[in-house]
Amino acid sequence: MVSEKEINKLVNRNGSNLVTITLPTHKTGEESKQDPIRLKNLLTEAISILKENGKKESEAESYLKPAFDLLEKPLFWSHADKGLALYFSEDGMEMYKLPYEVESEVYINDHHLITPLLPMLSMDGTFCVLAISRQKARLLRCTRNDVQEITPEDISVSVEDYLEIDPEKQLQFHSGSKAQKAMYFGHGANEEDRMVIVEQFFRELEKEITKVMRERNDPLIVMGLQDNLSLYKKINNYSRVVDETIDHNPDELTDQVIRDKGWNVIQKHFLKEMYNSLEKFSEQTDGKVSNNLGDIVEATIQGRSHSIFISKDEKKWGVFDEAEQTVHYSSKPKNGDIELLNWLSITGRKTGSNVYILPKEEMPMRSTVAAEFRF
Repeated sequence: MVSEKEINKLVNRNGSNLVTITLPTHKTGEESKQDPIRLKNLLTEAISILKENGKKESEAESYLKPAFDLLEKPLFWSHADKGLALYFSEDGMEMYKLPYEVESEVYINDHHLITPLLPMLSMDGTFCVLAISRQKARLLRCTRNDVQEITPEDISVSVEDYLEIDPEKQLQFHSGSKAQKAMYFGHGANEEDRMVIVEQFFRELEKEITKVMRERNDPLIVMGLQDNLSLYKKINNYSRVVDETIDHNPDELTDQVIRDKGWNVIQKHFLKEMYNSLEKFSEQTDGKVSNNLGDIVEATIQGRSHSIFISKDEKKWGVFDEAEQTVHYSSKPKNGDIELLNWLSITGRKTGSNVYILPKEEMPMRSTVAAEFRF
């Protein structure tokens, strides 16, 4: 998951030949075999543009070398997601695997194309839900619309499985496997003994879950019955666990239902400000909202835009005339044009606006761009 810090780094980067390359990728099937070829074609296009901008071919190839190296890494492509965004500067390359599709595109200017990343901060970012119980633990990678189980392989996902592990491992708990089973399942086993076993199981589980989550750096929501939630939160070592838990037995729920419950938590905690701004478009706002790009650009430059909403996958080409403070549009990109919605996103973030990317059907006024103004 991309962070605000990473996007701000791209927003504030300066350079005459900042390169952004995006392409859709595929996890399996024949299409996945074509992904390296698509990237190679985009790199060839980028080299051509860089040469037009004054770079020697050898310099352009060296500049893009980290991406050329990816072409020779089959393992990288076998772990692809739905989209890929690559950012090049004199400092090297930054790479982001995206959980949604993006267009095949080469963008070279004095600024990066950041709009492909912004959905990660609004509607299409990933989050994880750990559905924890004594009978079955599941780690789910979720977006608003998708869910995939990513429970680490070769770990015990239930207390019963845990008690079947190598007896040698049980020695660290000063008890053998059979004795542990008797403590948990045996006649007359008390709750205190059972909780000792459960805590041991959760501690082993937590180590593996935290290892996965630190690699992903996604928010983690924990679902389970209250006693299990309390115990897991006590031993948890992952820093991005969401404070609000979901008090529900996950054993009776499908992955999709668990995802939906997790999404409700994400909306409340991470997207609360966005939804508050969206509500303003249905209220009497005395001119504090607009869907006119020219008005929004002017307000954003003046620092008056509070929240800017941009329709996903749409583009507006043209130039901004600083002297006249006006926008000139082009029906299709030509030399010197910039992608105006991306430029607005960058300008908005630099002047303190929140910038969100939404699907067209969820945009305020069903428009391409909209904004809520501070004044």
